[in-house]
Amino acid sequence: MKDSRPKIAIIGTRGYPSYYGGFETAVRRLAPFLADAGWDVTVYSRPGQTRESDPTRDLRVRSVETRGVDSNTLSTLTYGLTAALHCLVRKPDVALVMNVANGFWLPLLRLRGIRVVVNVDGIEWHRAKWSANGKRVFKAGAWLTARLAHELIFDADAIGDYWRRVFGRDGTFLPYGGDQMEPLAPVLGLVPGSYVLVVARCVPENTLPEFIDAARTISVD
Repeated sequence: MKDSRPKIAIIGTRGYPSYYGGFETAVRRLAPFLADAGWDVTVYSRPGQTRESDPTRDLRVRSVETRGVDSNTLSTLTYGLTAALHCLVRKPDVALVMNVANGFWLPLLRLRGIRVVVNVDGIEWHRAKWSANGKRVFKAGAWLTARLAHELIFDADAIGDYWRRVFGRDGTFLPYGGDQMEPLAPVLGLVPGSYVLVVARCVPENTLPEFIDAARTISVD
C-alpha cells in the first residue's frame, strides 16, 4: 500500500539525534513533532555525529547519512550537496534547509519540484570566525536563498528586519522555545529574581561585554 503521508527532508544539521548545537536541538524536537502530525520525516546526518542509542530517539524519524569533507570551510557545503542530491532521488514534498550556506543547492531542489523552506540562522558573513572567502560563501548563499527559497524562517526579530532591509525578503518569525521546569531550590545562595544568567560561547558576536554592562543596569533597577 502506497504511503500517502506528506514527506519532509531536513538538510543542513549534524543529523538526528545529535547534540552539537541549536539547530540539532531544534531538530530533536521538531522531527518527532512532525511525525506526530502525520509527516514522513527524513533527517540528513553526518557519520559519527548522531547518537543511535539515544533513549529519546523517535524511531519514526529516518536518519540518512551522506558523505562530505570534514573541514571548517567545506563541511557545510559538501554535506549539504550530498544531502541535496539524495533528496532529489527521494523527492519529498518539502525540504527544510538549515543555514544559508546551503543556498547553493536550492536550484537543484526547485528543479525537482520540491518546496524549500530555509531557516536562515544568523548573519554569518559578519562573524569574525570566518575567513574572507568563508564570508563570501555565506553572503552568496544568502543571496541565492533570498531569491530561491519559497519560505524563510527567522529566529529573531532583528534577523527578520535585516533580511527585509538588505534582501527584500520577508519570512516567518519562530523564536526559540524551552522546556517548562519546576522551580529550583536556591543554589550557592542565589535567590530567584536576584541574578541573571547568560549561557553563550565566548565569541565577539555573543556580545558578552554588553551583557555584563546591561546586568549592572538591571541590578540597579
